Amino acid sequence: MILNEFDRPRVLIVDDQAENLVILADMLKAAQVDIFVASSAKDALQRLEANSIDLVLLDVVMPDVDGYSVCETIKSNPKTKDVVVIFVSVLYGVEDKLKGFAKGADDYLFKPLIERELVARVSLHLHKIIVFKSLKRLLRRSYHELYNPLAVINTSLEMHDIKHGPSRYTDSIAAASKTLQLAYNDLYYSLNDAKREAGVVKIDLAKFVGERIDFFASLANIKNIAIDFVADDESYVWMREVDLLRVVDNSLSNAVKYAKMDTVILVRVVNSGDSVEFSCQNSGANIKNPNRVFEDGYREGFDQIGMGIGLEIVASICRAYGIAPNVASSNAITKFAYLLPKVFKGVE
Repeated sequence: MILNEFDRPRVLIVDDQAENLVILADMLKAAQVDIFVASSAKDALQRLEANSIDLVLLDVVMPDVDGYSVCETIKSNPKTKDVVVIFVSVLYGVEDKLKGFAKGADDYLFKPLIERELVARVSLHLHKIIVFKSLKRLLRRSYHELYNPLAVINTSLEMHDIKHGPSRYTDSIAAASKTLQLAYNDLYYSLNDAKREAGVVKIDLAKFVGERIDFFASLANIKNIAIDFVADDESYVWMREVDLLRVVDNSLSNAVKYAKMDTVILVRVVNSGDSVEFSCQNSGANIKNPNRVFEDGYREGFDQIGMGIGLEIVASICRAYGIAPNVASSNAITKFAYLLPKVFKGVE
């Protein structure tokens, strides 16, 4: 495996027997990895919290807390859910192996280990991790290379309209540019949300949504769509601004994108107890399974009525804040609604 200083993976070995830790560490010397060890479930979780671990070799049979429980904890934590977990166990029954995969394991090896097989399995999983890290770095660089020309296009169009007046051609270019900008904003968010530094703040939702509606005006004008916006006073919410931006932008973008020509989009901000409801309603094609659009991995004919990465981002934000989105779609009317928190209750 060819690595550089940035890609050198970190492997955590978890086993309550010291001799097994030594054996596994020796076997992995040829894999060019940084090795961490833990002799208990508690130690393992502390190592994961303190270090950026890529892969865990996890014993199943341990005192106090077994490996199955450790794996379940790793996979249920948003910070560690992408860590590769490989069980290394004396339990070789089919049911033992199936239980391991049910808890979220990525692989399962039996003791006594064959060194060549261990190195091959670990190297295969780590190669995927390295490729993914390299792709993320490439996308980050590409984002800046592509975003800057978009900013030039938008500025040039504004100057052109000031000097020569708008036309349907420049309006179309502006709308297309904004669509690309939204896509890149989603991409940038996806690449960086684990490292966001912006904290939760109190935001005037009515003002916030109003400003975003202004941004989408050119997109709506292309289809002769009117946006009817009504908001309650004192509609403050507690969220990270970067999170709220993705929820609002994707909701408004999809409302415009999938609305019929010459229709009206209803946007509402309504105080509701401990929450503020933000909703978008349009007239367009029905969503066949509106109760499933926020499920992980669900797809619904995106060539017809699909939201792609934007909706996945919104779903992840809703899970982080404990927001239960509501989608209703019938008689060619679709409404997305979110109860956003008036009081900060923490983010996962």
